[in-house]
Amino acid sequence: MKSGNSLGDAMLRLLESLRKSESEEERRILEIASGAAAFLSRSGQRHRFEDFNKAMKPGPIPSVSFAEEIRFLEHWWARAPSASEKDSLLVAIRALAYIESSGQREALDDYLVYWRNSTLPPVIAVFQTRDEAEAWMDAQLPPPTMASILIADSYHLVLASRERREPLFARVPIVAEFIEGALDNGLPPAVASFETREQAEAWHASVPDPPRHAFITIQGEHHVAAYWKNVNHRALYPFTLADELKKERRERDERLAHREKDEGE
Repeated sequence: MKSGNSLGDAMLRLLESLRKSESEEERRILEIASGAAAFLSRSGQRHRFEDFNKAMKPGPIPSVSFAEEIRFLEHWWARAPSASEKDSLLVAIRALAYIESSGQREALDDYLVYWRNSTLPPVIAVFQTRDEAEAWMDAQLPPPTMASILIADSYHLVLASRERREPLFARVPIVAEFIEGALDNGLPPAVASFETREQAEAWHASVPDPPRHAFITIQGEHHVAAYWKNVNHRALYPFTLADELKKERRERDERLAHREKDEGE
């Protein structure tokens, strides 16, 4: 069943094929194709891609950056047994064409680093205040639906559509969840230790090409030093965010339990 999100449908179908594939070269191409669909969807380009897709005419798609990948997908499309599979493959082909035509090959390569590794997801913009984010949203046509942004270094999802233009941002605990995942196997090793946050920030700012994330300690407490290359932004997050998230979940569960109890009386 189609979800109404052609990029999402294509990504899921390609990921399923990727899981089943035993060919290294086929897996490489499927990873790029599924990552391309995810990149456009999660960077808020769904509406722009839909416009591009509708304007495309039938026929072979010339490509310089993705010639091999598109040729592979076109051969697969010709053998596809169902209309839904053909539709998903065509979306994947045109996603690659859109990325090339809009000059986003490097941005896709950067996204694939996240796609292949357990690290913090990319964002498309960074703001200090919600007012700044709302002013930015007013200028976005079409709106970057479901894209991730940072407001005061906290992840937010952009909730907007063609029909509903009001700026709406949902805060999501992505960093806290990432820290929880890092703690699953115990405290990760720290690459550097500092006595003060100022020292840590100065060190982080001095690294010319930092990794997407690194673990450090400040006064013995673990932190994540995060970097988003596409927006050239760096931030430090304490591991205590995971404790705060657990507290929020516990309080939410208690509220729900009280509500259910009151409704049952």
